[in-house]
Amino acid sequence: MLLTDLTAGLPTDQPRVTLHWLRVGHCVQIEGLARKGAPMRRIEFPSYAAAIGHPEHGWTLFDTGYADHFFTATQRLPARLYRELLPVTLPDDQHLPAQLRGLGIDPLDVRRVVVSHFHGDHVAGLRDYPNARIVAGGSGSAQITGLKGINAIRHGLLPAMLPDGLSDRLVAAEDLPGGDLLGDGSLLLVALPGHMPGHLGLVLTATDGRQVLLAGDAAWFTKSITDLAPPSRLAGIAFDDWTAAMGTLGHLHALHRAHPDLLLLPAHCTAGFDAWHAGL
Repeated sequence: MLLTDLTAGLPTDQPRVTLHWLRVGHCVQIEGLARKGAPMRRIEFPSYAAAIGHPEHGWTLFDTGYADHFFTATQRLPARLYRELLPVTLPDDQHLPAQLRGLGIDPLDVRRVVVSHFHGDHVAGLRDYPNARIVAGGSGSAQITGLKGINAIRHGLLPAMLPDGLSDRLVAAEDLPGGDLLGDGSLLLVALPGHMPGHLGLVLTATDGRQVLLAGDAAWFTKSITDLAPPSRLAGIAFDDWTAAMGTLGHLHALHRAHPDLLLLPAHCTAGFDAWHAGL
């Protein structure tokens, strides 16, 4: 699904699903780089992942946040540069498999993981869900399976962190008609280009009736969308296509103006996390 399709009209009468929006570790970032005009101070930059329950199709994850596999994959150079640039903390109580078990979800029962993109803070836990299909944009999958060593690190990718046999488990989002993940309109994939190749979002309606867009890294803060406040141009090194990313941000801003009740959940925004939990 294209983002412009959403601006024209959100899907109506989506089958409702259970949504758990979970914090899974954080790195340290400069706020002024992540949002133009913000203070140049170091802040915690949390990673959020979603566990989504469907009454017939079981459990789906949207991203995985950090995991111990990140630390293993970044022990040696050149991958250690990733860890040095963005120091990561993963408290024991934020490990995603433990959080899932606390919700009564066996990680082995996760049927699919939707990958917004393949940066380490979004896919570090893929090894923990061996029975899941992995749904990703085709160009993102081609990039992560084609790059190695320093060429991968330059793009923020850590192939050593990923599960063996990844290619056999990948499902291209482009092969799903209309981006309909489950075939009933409950989980709709949305192309959000610019940050990384094949970058995806997901639209759903939660059991309480709130319609939600999981936005990945199309924006790092909800305020970036509502106020049309992009990252500093100095952060462009983290983007595959800056022009496309700014176009996506503009479309998200228009979507917010057209549908202010849509809850926007970027993958690193504490305000979005608080807004979701305030409504529970």
